Amino acid sequence: MDSIPFKQSCSDTDRLSRLVQAFARRAGADRFDSPEVAMRAAISSLRRRCRGEVNQDERMRLYLASRKVVSVRVAQQIGSDAALEPIGSRYVHGFNILLGRESSFTRLQFTLAHEICHTFFYEFVPEVKFLPHEIDAMEERLCDLGAAELLMPASAVQKTATDRPVCIQSLRVFAEQFSVSVAAMFLRLRSLGLWNCVLSEWHRMLNGRFQLVHFYGGKRLPWEWEDPSILSNAWQSQTSSFGSTFVRHEGERGQRFYFPARFEVQRVGNRILSLWGAQVERPNCPSPLFDS
Repeated sequence: MDSIPFKQSCSDTDRLSRLVQAFARRAGADRFDSPEVAMRAAISSLRRRCRGEVNQDERMRLYLASRKVVSVRVAQQIGSDAALEPIGSRYVHGFNILLGRESSFTRLQFTLAHEICHTFFYEFVPEVKFLPHEIDAMEERLCDLGAAELLMPASAVQKTATDRPVCIQSLRVFAEQFSVSVAAMFLRLRSLGLWNCVLSEWHRMLNGRFQLVHFYGGKRLPWEWEDPSILSNAWQSQTSSFGSTFVRHEGERGQRFYFPARFEVQRVGNRILSLWGAQVERPNCPSPLFDS
C-alpha cells in the first residue's frame, strides 16, 4: 500500500480488531498493554538483530532477509502500491513483496518497511492472516507506526534534531540522513513532540495561482494565505523567506476563520514547501521559523 507515517493510535479506538488484539497479546507475551508498544518492541528486536555499520540500503536488505522476504519485484496488476505475498501456508515459508509501481528511493524505503511490519501479523496471528481476510485499518496504522520506528528510531531522531533550528533546511537534511521523504520526516518529528508546526505543499497552476496539494500535521482544510504574494515571491526566489501573516479558511456557511502564523516558504523544484504555526517558545532550540 501507499503508506504514510503512523498518525492515529489504535489504542484510542473504542474497539480493537481480533487480529490486533491477538497480535498485541502474542507479540508482547502479555507484557505490553497496547498494540503500539508491542509493535515498537518487535521493531526494536529486529533492529538489534540487524545492527551494524552499514548504510540504509544494506540495512534494509538485512531487515528483509531477517523477516523472510525472499524477493521484491514490480507487479503492476496488483491494484495498489505494494502487497505482501505469502509463499506458502506458514510464516517460515517466507514472502514476496510486490510493488505496484517503481518509485523513488525514499518512498520505496518506507513502502518496504511498512510491508516488513505486516510479516509480524503473519507470524503471530497465522489463523487470520493465512486465510482470506479484509484489510484491517488498525493493522495498517500499526504498520505505519512500525515503519517509522524502523527507519527513524526515536533515540536517533531526538539526538539529531536537538538544538537544530525548526526550518525547511533542517527538515531536508534530516530526511536525507534517514533516507525518508520530507513528509515522513516531518510527521516523525511531530509525533515525537520535537516540532510543533504544520507542513504544506503548494503547486503552481497554469493561471498563476497556487493550489494546496499536501498538508501534514493538522486538519486538512481549504487554507489560503491572507497575503497571496508570499507564495508568488517564493516562486521567483531561490532562498527561503520568513515572516508573519494570517492564514484563513472558509466555513460551510461562507464565514471566514483567520489564524495568525509565523511562516517559512521555499521553492523546491516545481513546488513550494511551507512550514507555519503559531509563535511558540523554543528555549532549547534556535528557530528562525518562530523567532521574532
